[in-house]
Amino acid sequence: MIRAVLFDVGDTLILGHPKYWLWPLLEAKGLAQQADLKRLPQAMKDAYAHYSDHHMRATDEATALAFWRAFHQEVMDGIGLGAYADEVADYLKEHWQSPQVWPITPGAKEVLGELKGLGFRLGVVSNWDWTLPGVLQATGLAGFFDYIGVSALEGVAKPDPRLFQVVLRALQVEPPQALHVGDSEDDIKGALAAGVRPILFDPYKENPNALHDLTRVVAYATGRVEEL
Repeated sequence: MIRAVLFDVGDTLILGHPKYWLWPLLEAKGLAQQADLKRLPQAMKDAYAHYSDHHMRATDEATALAFWRAFHQEVMDGIGLGAYADEVADYLKEHWQSPQVWPITPGAKEVLGELKGLGFRLGVVSNWDWTLPGVLQATGLAGFFDYIGVSALEGVAKPDPRLFQVVLRALQVEPPQALHVGDSEDDIKGALAAGVRPILFDPYKENPNALHDLTRVVAYATGRVEEL
């Protein structure tokens, strides 16, 4: 019987694609038309790769915000807007707790609320830095969770199963009693290594082998469907 549902955050509960958080800002500043869209995929790939490699060092506010500032500068440089990189990076750093900077995946609040109402224990298992608890608070998601496991704060990152084990212990559930919803290979590998059943999720509906609708997680957790 499933007693707990664990969630990744980036590209699971919060949309990481720049069209949802960066483009509205660039349009408001009149910069969107100057961006080189052909370079966007590589710019994002490079920025997120750097984040993945170094985010574990961001264990306090000053380091984390400086890290995010550098992230946004790298993206701006990558799409040919280097002349405006400082301006945009400074704005995003100053407004890091603005909900507009962290667009929520459609249906996320409703699904979390339903799971919570049904009595499931809810946890976060995310490769993120010091800012994540504040980000979840700003978006209104923090209150749904019984424990928020942040790699930089726990000292271990997915796919290492120890991050899952930290959260499972906090929730007081055994691995076979938990599901984990995430968008990456690290989510799948880490969950399986921890003995947790993984659900691959894709909010952009590009991966035919992934779940595209969070509401189906409720049906699976409650046993109304056997397969997703």
